[in-house]
Amino acid sequence: MRNSPFAGSKFYRDGVNLFPLYYQEGVNRSILFPLIDIDNRGFAVRPFYHKDNDEHGVLWPLCAFNSKEGWLGTFFWEREKYSGLLPLFVKGRDFLWVFPASWWSNNQHYAVLPFFYRDERKNVLWAVNVYKDNETFLVLPFYGKGKKWVYLLNFVHYNDQEREKDSYFVLPLAFFTTDKEGKELLTPLFSFRTRYNELRMLNIAMVLYHYSEGRHHVFYPFFDVNAGKHHREFWLWPLGYYGFNKRASAPFFLFSYSNFDSSWQGSGFTTAFDKKRIQILSPLVFDYTLHKETQKSTTEVLPFGALWYAECGKDSFDHRVLGGALFRNAKNKHSRRFSLLYKLFSYHRFKGDVKWEFFPFIKIMETSKGSSWSFCWRLLEKHDGGGHIFFIPWGKSEEGK
Repeated sequence: MRNSPFAGSKFYRDGVNLFPLYYQEGVNRSILFPLIDIDNRGFAVRPFYHKDNDEHGVLWPLCAFNSKEGWLGTFFWEREKYSGLLPLFVKGRDFLWVFPASWWSNNQHYAVLPFFYRDERKNVLWAVNVYKDNETFLVLPFYGKGKKWVYLLNFVHYNDQEREKDSYFVLPLAFFTTDKEGKELLTPLFSFRTRYNELRMLNIAMVLYHYSEGRHHVFYPFFDVNAGKHHREFWLWPLGYYGFNKRASAPFFLFSYSNFDSSWQGSGFTTAFDKKRIQILSPLVFDYTLHKETQKSTTEVLPFGALWYAECGKDSFDHRVLGGALFRNAKNKHSRRFSLLYKLFSYHRFKGDVKWEFFPFIKIMETSKGSSWSFCWRLLEKHDGGGHIFFIPWGKSEEGK
């Protein structure tokens, strides 16, 4: 486009403009644009030849070249680096390719692909599937041998003399390993693991019998008996369960019972776990928990005690019906609370302060600052020093104003 009226800042400045038949501006000329053009950078007779500074093209892209590199069809070159005729011949500083052979890195590597390969470590590849070096020999996929291993088809043996460990694989069905610590065998129907002559795991026919770290299972998970050193469990899914720390359910989720007793296992448990719990359709219907240490029990009917909630302790109790909206009776060391239909009738005592309320008629408060009462929700109100009726005040307010 530099040899056209669109190249400069102005459409036409000085010369001849019969674009696209002929265009001249200074030394820039074009004839039948873009077939022929001439300027101080070169000239072009497209598509036969073009010259642009050091770049030459003949029937581009069939041939192009400059002072450093170029190509003619499939023959290419870059001065002092490489040259070649694809795909038969390529020569560079450190490599030579003469189909199908190649040499590179000062002849330390050479190959006749796909049949033969060799490098400075004397790795060899014959007919693609044979490989050999100083430590490994492979005939893929049938045989292989290395420094610590050997395989034949689907059998693999690995030997680590430093760790005194032997491993055997029959892929993908079986695995066996033995070392100075123990042995391990894994198969679909039978498996075991030992450590220092102690059985850690045993499996027979997957679900028929399973033992792991002191726990025994039979027909797991449908029927299971676990008689380990620290565990006692029995379940028949989904009909019943009896297990750890005297926990039982029959059937699952319909009824469950738990008795967490720290003395059952010894010093591994603290008194924080000494409690009993009974649940019916857990957690939907009924939940009773007794904490032995604090002598405190809670009873909940429906989730979170929405229908009935009772908490009884050594010095306190709290009974609620319909979450306290229907009835609540609570007591602890410092307070006493009683309510019926939320605030329709309520009594609340906290230390020396007492509040009675029969909403919306009568409200009586006795505190350390004085006493007060109101009728019909503040229409008639009296407190120490004054009061008001229909918002007409008399006497002094509690603030002394």
